[in-house]
Amino acid sequence: MKLRLNSLQSRIALFHVLAIAIAAILVPLANYFVINRYADQFESRSLNDHADTIGLYLHTTPQGWRLDLPQDLASLYAHGLDGLSYVIADASGRTLFQSGRSADAALVAPSQGLRQYSQNGAIVYGVAVSRGNGASAVWIKVAQNIQHPDVIFDDIVTGYLSHIGWFTVAILAVLLAIDIMVIRTALAPVLKSSEVASAIDPSRTNLRLSEHGVPKELLPLIVAMNQALDRLEKGIRRQREFTADAAHELRTPIAVLRTRVDMIPDQAAVAAVKADIAVMSHVVDQLMEIAEIEGTGIALAGHTDLSEISANVVSMLANIAIQQGKSLALFGAERPVWVRGDPTMIFRAIRNLVDNAIAHTPAHTCVEVEVQPNGRVTISDVGAGIPEKDRENIFRRFWRADRNRGEGAGLGLAIVSRIAEIHSGNIEVANRPGGGAAFTLSFHLTS
Repeated sequence: MKLRLNSLQSRIALFHVLAIAIAAILVPLANYFVINRYADQFESRSLNDHADTIGLYLHTTPQGWRLDLPQDLASLYAHGLDGLSYVIADASGRTLFQSGRSADAALVAPSQGLRQYSQNGAIVYGVAVSRGNGASAVWIKVAQNIQHPDVIFDDIVTGYLSHIGWFTVAILAVLLAIDIMVIRTALAPVLKSSEVASAIDPSRTNLRLSEHGVPKELLPLIVAMNQALDRLEKGIRRQREFTADAAHELRTPIAVLRTRVDMIPDQAAVAAVKADIAVMSHVVDQLMEIAEIEGTGIALAGHTDLSEISANVVSMLANIAIQQGKSLALFGAERPVWVRGDPTMIFRAIRNLVDNAIAHTPAHTCVEVEVQPNGRVTISDVGAGIPEKDRENIFRRFWRADRNRGEGAGLGLAIVSRIAEIHSGNIEVANRPGGGAAFTLSFHLTS
């Protein structure tokens, strides 16, 4: 049965218990190996020092080997203080000198290095050091019964304290790594929810934060956020529906108004009214465009020829430009430039930019449309340009630099910006060196 811990606190507590259990095993093991290692090293050094000291008083004479230990050393070994004893034996193993009648050192074999022996339930450490050469060589064997607990206690403690710190650091590093894994594991669902939340925008209001695997302390927050997103999506949907309904309902009264104005005998007197009606119709059409863009799912998997669309826009608006004493020029459309996106939406974006350029360029000038092989199309005019302070605002809906002028409602560039956003493209604006503005619309090339 799989244990499920929905509480963040219980998860962290459980993993900390596991970490402490691991530390409780590792620390004693580290202590055990360190203490044993340094105990052996200090024991070997201590016994070798004793053997070297005894060797200082061991001399050869014509009659053989002679041992002249000072009285204090002889008394130390004779009484077996600290469990110490020694035996000096020749190459054949015959004992020449010893500290007492039953010296533990008699167990020590003639070999280099520390050795451990057992005798009558006691553990004895011993070393053997050779003196002399050939047949006359002797072995100085020194042993210590470790039943004496204070033999090398101070040395062991000194070595232990100076080296155990490295094990402590390593163990703490392991615990730190475990803590990091604990936190990352416990908060993984939260991090995943934050990634989803960062992807939510007005064009993706259908996304919701996952409640699967979220700690129960954070679950109410996730639920509340999803409910808030539900309300937000509902409000945005109502706003879009209102825009579409309002634009749709306005079309009929405007058409009726245009018909009635056309029936007035003195048409010269109503010329200004007809111009206002044309502006109103244009605004309503743009509102309908925005409602369609926002409310319709657009398939962007297909590919579209940017050159063909630009040529179609220029062909459609050429007569309007000519009627106003202006001209249109198309460059770089000799070859297809395939981009990813919806042809109708891209057509609307380019049409709005060209239409805007025609409106702002003076008479007897030319609006240039240039298609580039990298999926960019630039529309340039010879108008007044865009002031630096206004460039961040011109793509906002219903924004106009001069609201006293009745030209448009500030929706054309907002439509272009939204279409570029839907296509993961980009819209840039800059002033031309010779005067005028240049709008560049970028799309992704198809592979």
